[in-house]
Amino acid sequence: MSLERLNGPRSEVFTTALWDGAFAIADWPHHLKRLSEHAKLLRIKLPENLSQQMESLLQQESASKQTTQNHNPGLLLKIKCSKSGEVSVDSRPIDFRNEEIDAVTVEAPRWSAKVNGTKHGDWQAYIDARSNAEEKGVDVAFLVHDYAIVDADRALPVVLDEDGVAWVAAHNEGGVRSITFEILSQKLQDAGIPIQFGRLNERLVARAAEIITLGSGTGACRILSLDDELLGSGDMLSSLCQALLQQHYQNNETWSDVRSFK
Repeated sequence: MSLERLNGPRSEVFTTALWDGAFAIADWPHHLKRLSEHAKLLRIKLPENLSQQMESLLQQESASKQTTQNHNPGLLLKIKCSKSGEVSVDSRPIDFRNEEIDAVTVEAPRWSAKVNGTKHGDWQAYIDARSNAEEKGVDVAFLVHDYAIVDADRALPVVLDEDGVAWVAAHNEGGVRSITFEILSQKLQDAGIPIQFGRLNERLVARAAEIITLGSGTGACRILSLDDELLGSGDMLSSLCQALLQQHYQNNETWSDVRSFK
């Protein structure tokens, strides 16, 4: 028997970004940096001509679908590189964005310390978590390990404590590094909201003023309930993040033409 499943974590590395339907990707340098860092952890070598391949792939993807070329977030692009170095892309429309949503908890998958927190090839548990949420009529699944929230199926959970501190799961908890959060982190601190990394345990969640998710596709969503239990009624953090993200995506410098990365 193989030591690694056919679609084990080191079978591929990926990132999911906002796409304009042509050649522009939002925050592409951030995604490229994360893709490279995660590929190294997964022992996957990215091709040196990645940007040239991206140009060809985006041209094919755009031609195969009816797209509207603008800088309003409306399309998600998944960019994958296999262990053999093969690059592929796949686009899809955004389901919901900047909404008030409900969540359920599911058990978080666990891998080795090096693999945890990377965008890797053994992503079925996240897909199953999303399906689990949809089957229950809610919008997102929170992944829980050892009685603490570590991630969500398609976004990063952020808990605003009653003291006004925004909590995010620490890296060693297993959550995936969020580019949307990286973009907002300093701006939130400039607005007077301290950032703290740690354990999003039951006590912290129960006393939260507000819980949100942040993601390229979902934007900033306020969580109304978790497992049918109502959460904090505040909306300050979600409203602030939505305003900051709107400004960010309206900035032409946010969008990178992959043809310029050669």
